[in-house]
Amino acid sequence: MVTNDIALVMNKVDTYKLKTPLIDSTKRGAIAAGIGIVQLGTGSIVNPHESTGSKAATPTSTSSSPAPSTRDLSTLTPDNSPPYSAASSPVPGEKSLSGVPTPARSSLVPSETSLPSAHVAATPSVSSETPIPAADTPVASKTPSPDASTPAVSKTSTSAGGGLFSKFRSKPTPSPAPEEKNWPKVFPDKVIPPLFTTQIPIRGNRIESTAQLAYTNILLRRYVAPHSDEAGDVDRPLPLDPPQQALLDAILKEEEELTHIRYLSTRVVEEFAMDALKTTETISEVVLLGPALELEYHRKLTNVLIGEFQKAPLTDIALLEGLVEMVECAGTGYLLSDDLVKVLVVLRQRLVTTHKQSSKYPYHLVLALSRLLDVMVGNKVVGVSREADHEPLQELLVGMMESDDIYLKHQAAYAFQALMHIPNDESTKDRVLRNATTIVQGIVGVASVVNLNFEGFAGGIGNFYEAAVGFIEIADKVYSGAKSVRDGGEGLLASLKTGLKSRGRIVWYMALREAKEHIQHGRLDEFNDFVFKFPLFRNVEFQWGICLYLGEIAINPLWDLESREHAVEFLGMVYEDPLFTPKKPDPTLYSWILNVLRQVSELRDEVIATHANHAHSSNKDVASHAQLLLKNLAGVGDDDRQKLYTETTQGDPNQFPIKIRLTPPASFPLLTKVHNIPNVEFELNNVRKQRLVSTINHLYIPPQAKPSLQSTDDEALFPLMEKAQEFLKGPNEVLLLLGDSGAGKSTFNLQLERALWQSYKKYGPIPLYINLPDIEKPDQELIAKHLRKLNFKDPQIREMKLHRRFVVICDGYDESQLKTNLHTTNKWNQPAQWKVQVVISCRGQYVGADYRARFQPQGDRYSTARNVDANELMEEAAFAAFNMAQVEQYVEQYTLNPSMANTHADQPMWTKDDYMDKLRRIPNLMDLVSNPFLLKLSLDALPEVVKSKSDLLEIQITRVELYDSFVNRWLDINNSRLDINTLSLDEQDELIALRDAGFVLEGLDFQQRLAKAIFMNQDGHPVVNYTYLRARGARTQAKDWKTEFFGPGANSKLLRDASTLTKTNNNYRFIHRSLLEYFYSRTFYDPSRHKPSPSPSDYENDEDDEYSKEPLTTKELQDELGNRSIINEPSVMQFLAERVKLDSVFRDQLDSIIHASKTDAKAGVAAANAITILIRAELQFNGSDFRGIRIPGADLRGGEFDSANLEGADLTKVNLSKAWMRRANLSRAIMTDVQFGELPFLRAANSEGVHQLAWSFDGSLLVTLTGQDTVGTAVTVYTAETWENVISYPGRDSIATSPTSLELAVGQENHVVRLADIQTGRARLDLVGHTSTVTCIAFSPNGKLIVAGSASEEIRIWSTADGKSVHVLSGPSFPVRGLVFSPNNLQFVSCGTAGAPQVWDVQSGEKLLNLVGHTGAVESVVYSKDGLQIATAGVDKDVRLWDARSGNTSKTLSGHHNAVVGVVYSPDGKLLASCSSDHTIRLWNPSNGRARNTLFGHILEVRCIAFSPNDKYIASGGLDGTIRLWGAGSGMIDAYPDNVAAKLVCVDVSPNGKYIVTGNSKGVGQLWLTSTGKQVVKLEKNGHSMEITEVAFSPCGQRIVTASLDNTVRFWNALTGVAESIVISQPRAITCLSFSPDGTQLVTSGHDKIVRTWDAYTGKPVHVLEGHKGWVSKVPFSPRGHQVASCSDDGSVRVWDPKKGENLLSLAHDLDRVNQINENQVKVDQVIYDPNNESLISVVLGERPFCWDSTTGARIEMDGVDAKVTRCSFTPDGKIFAAACKDGVLRLWDRSSETGKWTNVLQTMIGASSWMKWTKAPKRLNLTTLDKTGNLCIWELKEENGVYSLQLDWCSGYEELSLVEANLEGIVGLSEANMQLMAQRSTIQANFE
Repeated sequence: MVTNDIALVMNKVDTYKLKTPLIDSTKRGAIAAGIGIVQLGTGSIVNPHESTGSKAATPTSTSSSPAPSTRDLSTLTPDNSPPYSAASSPVPGEKSLSGVPTPARSSLVPSETSLPSAHVAATPSVSSETPIPAADTPVASKTPSPDASTPAVSKTSTSAGGGLFSKFRSKPTPSPAPEEKNWPKVFPDKVIPPLFTTQIPIRGNRIESTAQLAYTNILLRRYVAPHSDEAGDVDRPLPLDPPQQALLDAILKEEEELTHIRYLSTRVVEEFAMDALKTTETISEVVLLGPALELEYHRKLTNVLIGEFQKAPLTDIALLEGLVEMVECAGTGYLLSDDLVKVLVVLRQRLVTTHKQSSKYPYHLVLALSRLLDVMVGNKVVGVSREADHEPLQELLVGMMESDDIYLKHQAAYAFQALMHIPNDESTKDRVLRNATTIVQGIVGVASVVNLNFEGFAGGIGNFYEAAVGFIEIADKVYSGAKSVRDGGEGLLASLKTGLKSRGRIVWYMALREAKEHIQHGRLDEFNDFVFKFPLFRNVEFQWGICLYLGEIAINPLWDLESREHAVEFLGMVYEDPLFTPKKPDPTLYSWILNVLRQVSELRDEVIATHANHAHSSNKDVASHAQLLLKNLAGVGDDDRQKLYTETTQGDPNQFPIKIRLTPPASFPLLTKVHNIPNVEFELNNVRKQRLVSTINHLYIPPQAKPSLQSTDDEALFPLMEKAQEFLKGPNEVLLLLGDSGAGKSTFNLQLERALWQSYKKYGPIPLYINLPDIEKPDQELIAKHLRKLNFKDPQIREMKLHRRFVVICDGYDESQLKTNLHTTNKWNQPAQWKVQVVISCRGQYVGADYRARFQPQGDRYSTARNVDANELMEEAAFAAFNMAQVEQYVEQYTLNPSMANTHADQPMWTKDDYMDKLRRIPNLMDLVSNPFLLKLSLDALPEVVKSKSDLLEIQITRVELYDSFVNRWLDINNSRLDINTLSLDEQDELIALRDAGFVLEGLDFQQRLAKAIFMNQDGHPVVNYTYLRARGARTQAKDWKTEFFGPGANSKLLRDASTLTKTNNNYRFIHRSLLEYFYSRTFYDPSRHKPSPSPSDYENDEDDEYSKEPLTTKELQDELGNRSIINEPSVMQFLAERVKLDSVFRDQLDSIIHASKTDAKAGVAAANAITILIRAELQFNGSDFRGIRIPGADLRGGEFDSANLEGADLTKVNLSKAWMRRANLSRAIMTDVQFGELPFLRAANSEGVHQLAWSFDGSLLVTLTGQDTVGTAVTVYTAETWENVISYPGRDSIATSPTSLELAVGQENHVVRLADIQTGRARLDLVGHTSTVTCIAFSPNGKLIVAGSASEEIRIWSTADGKSVHVLSGPSFPVRGLVFSPNNLQFVSCGTAGAPQVWDVQSGEKLLNLVGHTGAVESVVYSKDGLQIATAGVDKDVRLWDARSGNTSKTLSGHHNAVVGVVYSPDGKLLASCSSDHTIRLWNPSNGRARNTLFGHILEVRCIAFSPNDKYIASGGLDGTIRLWGAGSGMIDAYPDNVAAKLVCVDVSPNGKYIVTGNSKGVGQLWLTSTGKQVVKLEKNGHSMEITEVAFSPCGQRIVTASLDNTVRFWNALTGVAESIVISQPRAITCLSFSPDGTQLVTSGHDKIVRTWDAYTGKPVHVLEGHKGWVSKVPFSPRGHQVASCSDDGSVRVWDPKKGENLLSLAHDLDRVNQINENQVKVDQVIYDPNNESLISVVLGERPFCWDSTTGARIEMDGVDAKVTRCSFTPDGKIFAAACKDGVLRLWDRSSETGKWTNVLQTMIGASSWMKWTKAPKRLNLTTLDKTGNLCIWELKEENGVYSLQLDWCSGYEELSLVEANLEGIVGLSEANMQLMAQRSTIQANFE
């Protein structure tokens, strides 16, 4: 029969028409048979060895029958078989395993992987709502039988003919399988499954046993957890009798009681974990809780048991059973695959050491192993290592299957089959090659016993072959195997056994799993039927397993008596009834049945008696039933059977257990320990009450937050409280809150604590607000120290440490001056340590670039966020500035609180509107009050500030002035309050004296002296701990400085009580850290000593002036500044910097101190402090004489020292990062350990630019491609050790380095890709095929493949071994710009000049995905390290991150101001870097898309970027011809924080030269003072919505006009910044405009290519001037206003008559002399009029300027002007012509009045300028420039004896170091790297064109 079936299969395959002739048809059939199993009735094929996660084809069904049930045998695929659980159980109408429709029944509960342990079952009845009885009440035996006529079972009946069990059938059953109506009905009905029940505790009463605790927890989880009608029974509440239900309802109503019960369960687990001795009793007790535990504690208990079992020198049966029971009762998602594999390895290792010894331990281990493997199959564990775990265990089990011990043999066979259903990490191909013959045997064996649809089978084979035709070697082996089966005629059982021994899978295993499921859910009637439905029910292994299950029922006292007795009877039927007799009877089966019955017959009743309150049935009755049955079986069968009976029943009992089970404990020691724990809830409740009262704050406004400090307030903000609450609900451990001083960090922390205490539930997480400066050494035992302050005792603290959770809110990390990681040093969330989630607040100024390392936790196995990168355990948020709505809300609350609002007797109470009016009208005040602390100071001070002031616009308020006003008013109010206080006689006398001296002044002096003492004695630590008695004892040895301020004297007491101090216990501190810093700053500048006082108000009487002290002399100030360095005190520096801006005397004193250091060697510290203060005050030192100054350690970052003389200065350890030192004299300066914040750059050999770069695989070499894109390119190699040029050789178009060797791929002129040695350039292989320029190249990560794209839209893949072509793809319809392989080498991505990036399959060459999202060309593409993310760089200025699997955009990273041309991930995947045409490099966090830093330095487009493999450097190359190296491993010290600030785009200067107006990329205009660079007015209200492209002053200087990309022109009042009503709109973006000289007309143009003139007063159009074919960039009026000139991208300049609207001239440019944009077009960027003769000057980038006669159009030669320029300008008198050149040099020419010849009089480096204009100021000539990065600069042109020089006056903020033309002769102490850097920065850079 089998042979015929095989022949039929092969014939069907032969007839299938295949598409390829590679293999004959018979072999094709073998391929399909070997690789797949046919799904019955469909012909579908599934891979029997394919691991989960791999893709499988879904062939078309060839049958019209319904899809098979998931429980159908046809779906029993070896790797993808679903577990037989609720999700896959049959429903009415579905087919069961045997193919017979199943009867209707209710939903099933989950598989055994989520069932309870043996003695606490959590599964309800599946068929009825029969109540579960109370404790000590036997469960009803079973539900009523539907057939009342079913005869009762006789326990004594025997029959010689029909056998003992013939009564179960109406007539004798023949050997073939009976019809359904004739199936024996041993189990006629469903029953309630085993359920361990106890009495539900009375609410509030003590829980007396762990069993009671477990049972109650199970019930509560069912009732509390949500469930639906469709849910399985496991999700539904258990039915209870009324008294029990009432008890449960009472508990459910009390949240505190629920929490307590859960808490007890977790405490029992923790006690067990800490207990050094794990006894059988404690193991049995704690495992009772398994089904009731939440995920975390279930995992914790499981891991404890794993660890204990590993440590045990001998096999501990209790630990083993406890471990298995925990695994079996785990809920969905509770177990990780790694956990199960770990247990598997432990059991295998123990088996290896014990299986050759006595049988006892192997029996238990193999049985436990079988149960574990069942769970792994149910959990679909995949990826078990074949070599390390899977195969060794196979070999071990195969060896045990050959054992003489029949019991061990059969259980090993079961375990083996379970193992075969767990996929390992072997590939499909390798597995098939190993087992080809066996696979065919197995598939044919299955085919022979089921109703196989051969038509579908053949079709399925054909379909599968189409997908697997390439596996020729597989085909040969599979075909050979199939042929041997067909030729040999091997039968079913033989094929099954062969398959078993050669690693095959057999269906009886999955059948036994289904049978077991029926039993576990009480469906004994369905179990009964299923045994006979299964086609192989006579299979010995199947029967062996069924008998084991029956034995488990019989010995388990939790089953009802009748079911147990029926199980005994079923065993007898299998033994005696011929229906079960295999064709070849197996005596081992009969021996097994007799052994099981013998074990049941020997059950001892006394064990049950000990636990009578837990028993459901009597062991005695079941044992008697088994004994009777054994007697009746004595004469059954032939002589051999009877002999076997005698040997088994009379011999020694077998040690193999039916099931290992923990005995329910007689006592509960763990719970007893838990009940004896110290009580902490009473004290916690007292703390809660106290904190709820003390944290009331009527002025709290919920803050908004942004993702990080680098984020702008324009980004999407979120409520910080919601963020914190969300964090606390999740698994992460640290939330870092960053904010400026006064941002409201402490206020928020207190409100968070308050919210947590309000929602606190008993036994829940405990909120603790901890002010870190109050704790001594907070880096150790922080929580314990704080709890002791709250009066908790040590036993209570130990209890909470081990068993409670905390939310720790750490405030003032910066104030405590910590440098350590609190999470790490306090060992939080480590085993046996504090369990916390922590919120930490810190000032942003205090953290550095690598701040995350100081806060992020270290994950561990028991963390709530297991197996997660430490980075992912930390979240971050930064306080955002108050918006207008928050300010208004705060002001409203302020006015509603009488204690806060103004109460001055001479003024009426202010309303909200009063305050808001002043806040809006006083200039810059709204910007100042953007945080709550400063807002409150402002509100307190405003009434006095504006008193008697009529013009609010004249009022200027700074931060320091607000503090002045606040502290004065504070002291004034507290002075008044002393009149109503009860004072002693001494205090009354002292108060009179203080008032005579000036109380406020004395109070200020007191706090000033205290602040100084804190900084001098405690290094600024803000908390002063003082106890008078302790201090008095100390005075005998040395005077205690604290007594002066905190002693009992009347003077100090009065001043202390009136000061801005607060006291907690014995700790004193200022009410805010910033007040400590403010008063310390007064040490150096006391405003009360200076007249007029900078304070905006004076709270003293007029006569108080006589008490004002004299200001510090310069020498006294020098002494104060010399006491200690304050350079690293940013807040103190800010206060003093504001004093400098307010008082020129103080500024001059600081300057004098700097100069004093020239001769005073001791003045170095003071001078360093002084110059740092002045730098922070934004003072410029351009042209200063600083020869010989001593300023060691000064912070001069961003300072301006243009043309300064620093000859011989001591600059030791000075920070000069981004300092502007152009033309500075640094000769003989001492520069030891000076910091520049960057590395030297490399100059490319070819100055045409660096286009590509790549690191060698080991990071030792850096390879660059330099030169022009089309000609003259070269490959240059540098060593990363010394950055020396190793070698250069020809190359073209593109390069890539091998990831596995020192090999380079280079595009060649003949379109060949050459593989060559990096160090020598020697070619190894040429890869041919491309017919056009090779534009990009990429290696696969394993180095075996290389892909290259071309300008002809073609992609080719070659083998790097032999150069053979693998694929030629022509998918893209555009030139290819970027290529990258996925990390697994299976896909690659391409991008190009148009269209979406595409993802390709490497093996097939098919396109998989389009990445749609960019709006223009995509220049670069890269995969993340894990292959889950793709990043692309686009000319649309965005970087996009994509999900590599779906192709969906996950994040868009915006911030670049121009096209992004390169993108790359760091080697560790934590950073993403992008480079752009905007000259910058940006660093991003790819996990959240946030900007991290921006790197400046290139002066032209940055073309390429790469991280070194060791993550030490970032290399970047640009069109400026430099390769810049950035220290990636040093925390990016040379990187500026990225605030994504708006870039200045355009500028103009007022006619009188006093003001400058600018427009930025965000559509905001700004007005600046030319003299100081101070911003005075913003043009934004009712303004533009997009970038401002052009700004201009009207000739009268009263109006400003702005043009924008939003297609509008707007007019503004230049004095007030208020928008006029006139708005001009055009169809497209407007990019240029200008006023006529008389101010009556305005001319505009832009992207619509049309020049328009307008009435400047009405905005009405005058003329439309058409003619240009490209965008228009400039439209100046002639000096007389009679002409308008326009320049365009079309390569022309046109001259127009603005009155007539006529085109006068069209000036075409010489195409032979310029860079063409296309064949007929160049771009003219600028046109200006010569103010002397009104000739025209036009500029084409990188070319000499063109000069034209504006009347005739004739070319005029500019004799002497030969530079290639980018922008130009005439001085107002036309005498000097200035040109900014592409190399960053400004060149000036003087025109001879006699000959008209131009003479070059100056060339100096100022950077690449995009705009420039000369203006005449009193006694000076200014040049205003705007460079391409948005820096605005004002220069003064100086002339002395005919020699010109240009000196910087001020700039808006250069972001790079400049040493151009600096004198560096004789510098001392420079490191070699710094010498190289300074040399580079001091040289005028070569032509960068």
